[in-house]
Amino acid sequence: MQRNFNALRSLTIASIKMYFRNTAALFFTMFVPIAFIGVFGLLSKSEGIKLTLDITNQSNSVLSRNIVEAIKNVKTFQVSETSQQDAADKLSKGKLDLQVIIPEDFGQVGQDGKILPNHIHALYNSAKPQNGQTANLIIEQIISRTNAQIAGTPQLIVLEPAGVQTKNLGSIDFLLPGILAISIMQLGIFSVAFAFVSLKTTGALRRLQATPTHPFNFIIAQAVTRLIVGVLQVVILTGLGIWLFGFHLNGNPIEFLFVALMGVLLFLAFGFTVAGYAKDENSAAPIANLITFPMLFLSGTFFPRDAFPSWLTAITDYFPLTFLADALRRIANEGVHLIALGTDLLGMLVWGIIMFFVAVRVFRWE
Repeated sequence: MQRNFNALRSLTIASIKMYFRNTAALFFTMFVPIAFIGVFGLLSKSEGIKLTLDITNQSNSVLSRNIVEAIKNVKTFQVSETSQQDAADKLSKGKLDLQVIIPEDFGQVGQDGKILPNHIHALYNSAKPQNGQTANLIIEQIISRTNAQIAGTPQLIVLEPAGVQTKNLGSIDFLLPGILAISIMQLGIFSVAFAFVSLKTTGALRRLQATPTHPFNFIIAQAVTRLIVGVLQVVILTGLGIWLFGFHLNGNPIEFLFVALMGVLLFLAFGFTVAGYAKDENSAAPIANLITFPMLFLSGTFFPRDAFPSWLTAITDYFPLTFLADALRRIANEGVHLIALGTDLLGMLVWGIIMFFVAVRVFRWE
């Protein structure tokens, strides 16, 4: 027993050294996920949507200046005062969301001392009307309040805004668990499939059977190596997300790590299946991509699945990556415990058992 344990330990240490000397494996399992976190994290920290407006104030009335000032005070607006022709050119080139024109006779007072009715012109590009119409609605509210003040109309209905305490989740809180799930899938499938196929094609696995080393110990050492790398992935990516981009891990970190390790074991079974079935590296790549590519975009990793058609949502509900991403996201975002993740954990367990038996049936040493 002691000899078997020592052999397993030696194989594991050797496997870890081999893995970390493989620059390609490190690049795809460590640096690519970090790059994803960096890109999406920076996007999540941006200030959000800005609506660009150009105002041409042809009037010099007090009323027109007040309206221009009110529009400039809207934080969502990026406002410039320019000529009508320049604004029209920018609008035609798609560089402007809304062109506002205040005519020369705006704000004039009649003989009775009252301000004469007039119009403000708001122009948007009909080819992409969403931003322009949004900006127009905000300006309509400004004009409506101005009209009420001029007419002295009493305010019968008042909207009272109030802040409430929330979990303050942002886009990085949705994206990071999904990116972690993808990294775990890539680690389990690609790193195992290509490594073992390479060993098969060179005859290294066949020669291993002629040594005192038990093949089972070799496989366990490879699996332990991937589990260690998986732990590093979770710790590094989560730590970067918290430190740099304000990721919220509301749940238990140990439970979060446990689910991630379950995901590594699940996709290791997929990886051994691909490695066993593929005859060489040329056939391993298409098989691995055929498995991972649909899950990459349909498992709710980069965007919610709510927008999918109902039939597609029903299918993707049973994807293994969906179970993993959903479990990680619920622990991180909602703070739930493992006992509340019964469906996701059961789904991962069932997939793991199925793929384990498939891997045993198809795996060949040469």
